[in-house]
Amino acid sequence: MARLRPSRPTSPLPPGLGVGWRPPLAAAIAERGDLAFVELIAESVDPDRPLPVALTELDVPMVPHGVRLSLGGSEPLDRARVDRFVRVAQRLDAPLVSEHAAFVRAGGVEAGHLLPVPRTRAALRVLARNIRSLSAELSVPLAVENPAALLRWPDDELDSAAFLTELAEQTGVMLLLDVANLYGDVVNHGTDPDRFLAAIPWERVAYLHVAGGVTAGGLYHDSHAHPVRPQVLELLRTAVDHWPGPLPCLLERDTHLPPVAEFHAELDAVTRAAGLTRATISTAISTTTGAAASGAGSVPGSGTGAGRGSETGAARAGLEPADARADGELLAGQIALVRALTAGDGPPPGFATDRIEATRAALIDKRRSVVVEHWPALARTPGFRAGFAAVAAWLPPTTTWADAHAYAREHYDMLDVDARAELLVACTAGRRFALACSRPGRLPACLRGPGTDRFLGGGGSGADTPPAADRDEPVPAGAGKRGGLLVLIRLPLVGLLVLGRRGHG
Repeated sequence: MARLRPSRPTSPLPPGLGVGWRPPLAAAIAERGDLAFVELIAESVDPDRPLPVALTELDVPMVPHGVRLSLGGSEPLDRARVDRFVRVAQRLDAPLVSEHAAFVRAGGVEAGHLLPVPRTRAALRVLARNIRSLSAELSVPLAVENPAALLRWPDDELDSAAFLTELAEQTGVMLLLDVANLYGDVVNHGTDPDRFLAAIPWERVAYLHVAGGVTAGGLYHDSHAHPVRPQVLELLRTAVDHWPGPLPCLLERDTHLPPVAEFHAELDAVTRAAGLTRATISTAISTTTGAAASGAGSVPGSGTGAGRGSETGAARAGLEPADARADGELLAGQIALVRALTAGDGPPPGFATDRIEATRAALIDKRRSVVVEHWPALARTPGFRAGFAAVAAWLPPTTTWADAHAYAREHYDMLDVDARAELLVACTAGRRFALACSRPGRLPACLRGPGTDRFLGGGGSGADTPPAADRDEPVPAGAGKRGGLLVLIRLPLVGLLVLGRRGHG
């Protein structure tokens, strides 16, 4: 049985259908007349550049969704990343921002993806501390997501619902409930979905996520590259029954993008499962408007940062000095886990070896899929899958550019002209004047200068964007054109030369 349901919505987002904004999906997204909001990967937005016209013309709220802050990490938050995240929120005029109850790095080593934190009091204290630190910089509420996980820590003290509930009570943070990740916990860890849904504080749920995934080796992988499974849609139907009206619900689709008709069909299926009919949404909007007019429906902690609302006793308790010893043990455990996943160290004590290996393989496959998406010619090299896995096994994850460059260096003699041209295009991206070439007579040369936004491909790929979507300073789609003239020519030039200064023409 569901717990007593709140009588009014508290999300700062309008009820209705949302979608993760991805440039290749822009035309299909623009066709949706029922779109209530969009979500953007925060690290993909440059706060100093204009937003895509196709995005702004949607005229719906935009939510930055962070994936690199490492809120669950034992080390202090990276100041530059926090500042950039805040600027992105301001650039988007976001009513809400979101991140994950997870960590992505430890001991200076990147894991390459979101990793779960142990559900212990020590980890809860660290996560709460980082959430307060971030919230103090924000002028809008923060929501944190339950992450996907193939493995579990051996020393959990709380179940997932209790952990999220205490986190919300201590910090005032809102929750982003990922229904697909909950389904993953059901398959991978035996979580009881009914108990979870009955226990979480629904009055703190800002919005829902759904995404596609795939089962491999008996484990469910949250791929964002496959259609939403019927079981996830059924769990979504069960989840929304715990709320008295329609909730904001968003579909994530990142890679292996489907044809437009299939994409719309998937959005329609999510709309039906979430109960997002026009009648229910109109009723919910009227209720929200009335509550706002009376001051009854305001979001706790909103307006001055999610962590700076009225302090409850639980919130004050969370501000007590951290236990240095427990923090140190948590950090050591996170470092050991990251090294096991990226450097091939043995599993930390208590972790299942098969889950470590499955997670390690999944992280490598994720890195490979991103390279495939952004470096298609390079990915067509014979034996790319096995060759990339061999490189990634010894190369700690940093950026897609680093992964692609390392693979190209190890397999240079196997690269065709298109793959080599891709590398040179990326070498010159973001420069007003540039010349790049490589081994004598083996590779096209790349010359960039101001004056035009056209590309001339002399037998090369003619790629019009630098494939580096996950750099710390990402290059938006089309940024490669800003440098001006790009000519790819075959010349017996020696060495690699990149001239000129950074700029955008």
